[in-house]
Amino acid sequence: MIYMRIKLLAITAISAAMILAAGLSHAEARVTQAKVAMTDSSVAALATTKRVAIANVMVSFQASVGGDKTNTSGLFAAKSDASSSLQMPVMDTQLLSTITDDIYQQLKTDLQASGFEVLPEATVFASQAYQKIIAMAGITNFSKFANMNGDVILVGASGLKPYLPYNAETGKFGQPSKSLINDWISRMGGKSSTAGGPSGVSIGEIYALPGLEVDMSKELNAHVVKATYVVTIGSAKAGVERFTGTHQDLQGNSGFTSTHTGSAFAQVGLLAGQSRIAFRTSAAKLAGESSSGGYTANFGNNAGAAKDGDVVVTLAESLAGGTDFFSLSGGEKKAGGLDKLLFGKVLGGTGADTQFEFTASISDPAAYRAEVVGMVKQAQRDMLVLVKQ
Repeated sequence: MIYMRIKLLAITAISAAMILAAGLSHAEARVTQAKVAMTDSSVAALATTKRVAIANVMVSFQASVGGDKTNTSGLFAAKSDASSSLQMPVMDTQLLSTITDDIYQQLKTDLQASGFEVLPEATVFASQAYQKIIAMAGITNFSKFANMNGDVILVGASGLKPYLPYNAETGKFGQPSKSLINDWISRMGGKSSTAGGPSGVSIGEIYALPGLEVDMSKELNAHVVKATYVVTIGSAKAGVERFTGTHQDLQGNSGFTSTHTGSAFAQVGLLAGQSRIAFRTSAAKLAGESSSGGYTANFGNNAGAAKDGDVVVTLAESLAGGTDFFSLSGGEKKAGGLDKLLFGKVLGGTGADTQFEFTASISDPAAYRAEVVGMVKQAQRDMLVLVKQ
């Protein structure tokens, strides 16, 4: 008789003290220049005016990542798999709002330092085209959603109504197809659990949005500017090793032993390709833009760069920040029954035999805020060098 035994290994949280170089602060350890690039566009399109109108500042705070699983199978062995996820389901919205507002104010400062005239917020709000934009595409602040890496919370700057781009301009990364936190989004249809939040359907129906931003540019005689940043939380890994013929059950039958492992590492960062500043000029395509990778590009971290404007500067290489303002705990559970069959295999969940779930929390809000704003300031400064007037 052949059987399979699963052994669960102990899970440990990684201490920041073991990660950081001794005696170095994050600010000192961080690279002095971010790697940036223009996404299939030219600065020449900005020559018509130095006036800019900031229409949207959106920060996507990653609330989960992982779900990776490793499968093993053999001629006489049933398949065994494991998954691991890092989740931060509880976040202080006041902290996230403060960070986003800091980024908004820094964007105004950096645009002015780069030679642009930033129109007052009141002028933006008075725009008829802007009012049409928020009526069509506006979402509730702090909406829960998901991307190809996992769950996110979407935070817009105070004073501006947040909205997501038309999904054909963001590539596959922005599609809400991977949720790891229970009830973060609806299992059916990828709809936010937040009232007034987006859905997979709604972001595909706002195909008129690019044209409205062109109208806004013409109305205000200014380039429409949107800043988007994806703040990551780390990584999670899972593994399975199979050994044969080394163990016996109570009846003396030898068989297969599988060892499942899971780990997580909490670290703040900025995601390349999706963290960007987009300019929509009066000469942009009414039907929208796409990068060379575009909508047919790969998924997740390898997804094509977003291009929600005709001039887009992006973070070309992700930035890694600090670790020592996180607390991390973890545990394991087994999946089975209808949840494994349906949610795991059909609707995007992991559904693994053994699931390792790690939970992160922010233990030092002030340090976390300083780190995120510092990384964005660095990235923003270097991106705007490419379009300096």
